[in-house]
Amino acid sequence: MPKLSIIVTAYNVAGYLGPCLDGILGQTLGDIEVIVVDDGSTDGTWEIVETRAAADGRVRPVRFEENTPGGVGPAANAGLALATGDFIGFADGDDLYDPQMFATLYDAAVRHEADLAMCRYHLMDDATGELTEPDEERYWQPYRTTTAVTLDAARRSEILRFIAVPWRKIYRRDLVERVGLRFPEGEHFFEDNPVHWAAVLGARRVVMLPEHLCRHRVARPGQTMEANDHRLPQIFDHHDTIQDLLQSTEASEAHRDDLLLWLATQLAWVSMRARGEVVRQLYDTLLPIMDRYDAGEIDRFCRRAAPFGTAPMLGALKARDFPEFARRVEARGDAAKAGVAPGAAKGTSLWALGFYHLRHSGLRRTARLTGRYAMQKLGQVGRPKEERSAVTQKDLMMGLVVLQQEVRQLRQEVSALRRELADGEVPREIPQAPVPDEERG
Repeated sequence: MPKLSIIVTAYNVAGYLGPCLDGILGQTLGDIEVIVVDDGSTDGTWEIVETRAAADGRVRPVRFEENTPGGVGPAANAGLALATGDFIGFADGDDLYDPQMFATLYDAAVRHEADLAMCRYHLMDDATGELTEPDEERYWQPYRTTTAVTLDAARRSEILRFIAVPWRKIYRRDLVERVGLRFPEGEHFFEDNPVHWAAVLGARRVVMLPEHLCRHRVARPGQTMEANDHRLPQIFDHHDTIQDLLQSTEASEAHRDDLLLWLATQLAWVSMRARGEVVRQLYDTLLPIMDRYDAGEIDRFCRRAAPFGTAPMLGALKARDFPEFARRVEARGDAAKAGVAPGAAKGTSLWALGFYHLRHSGLRRTARLTGRYAMQKLGQVGRPKEERSAVTQKDLMMGLVVLQQEVRQLRQEVSALRRELADGEVPREIPQAPVPDEERG
């Protein structure tokens, strides 16, 4: 029996699978089995799997003759059915893994007797190779060194808020069997969400490792996370699955607010991408879910915890006001298209945006984004390089006028925020939770 089973799911990733498997088969933890499940690829992925299996006996190849409906669920579950390791991990066939990743996770889990071990990761732009942080930085603040946590309700709430992705975790076999850990199958995507909830609710102890040990590829053509079609609202199919899980574990009351926060966070992400008929589909999908919460509960949540300006959308849903809901979604989409940070709705204050960037991106990136914003005001960003003109004195004067207006607005907003704080109110526009990375998928 190997120490660790690594389940690699792959679909039409022939251009990426080789480097992915190089990182996995080159792990410093050698006592592993690598179950590679090809979900009906048509681009040469299977030939790569066969070649690696012939060269390395630790590779166990599995092939689906046709691509299965929905997302990664059937492929991941096929791997789970075959896995024999003491621990089980997952990998996406287009991602990159540090050679020490699984040894680091395994050693920490064994040393701290943890059911679950989780590390950090970087997002890697497929076109440029640029590495960025996923939007969960503030949740890592208590875990600047390797930290083992015995889970109670409060600690579970903290861990549930991390991005749900499974490929930066390993799971003890006892946990997998005890909770019957499986991915949902069917005509939906984003299956990592209920798996994350099931694992965290079932785990007794988790160890958090702050090292960045893998790189998750984003903005790749064909990636689920790049979709803006009917698949987007399907993430909310998992609300009832998670709710049933909470009821089965008698944790409904302890984590009801966490589920609402999950709902609002997904809405923040999806609303930036929804367009046209998808907006109506999103509305129709969310209405029966909102009926599970009374108006007073939604109102309290909107006043205290609704992240990223989602309160108006939640209010419109509860009021069954589709025109207002559609208007709010369109505003968020326009803001995203203009390059505003994740979670920043149209109309979000400068103060809130600045606070968001400083808190989540750091001073250097905030300065870079501010410079980009100023250049947009001067009309330079978005033009081909050869068409960009030199910044004239007139341009600079116009830029100063714009900045003066923004400073005046900022002063007004700061004064308003001071009054709200003096009255004991929480400013509604300051983000409170991460938007899913672009990232999942």
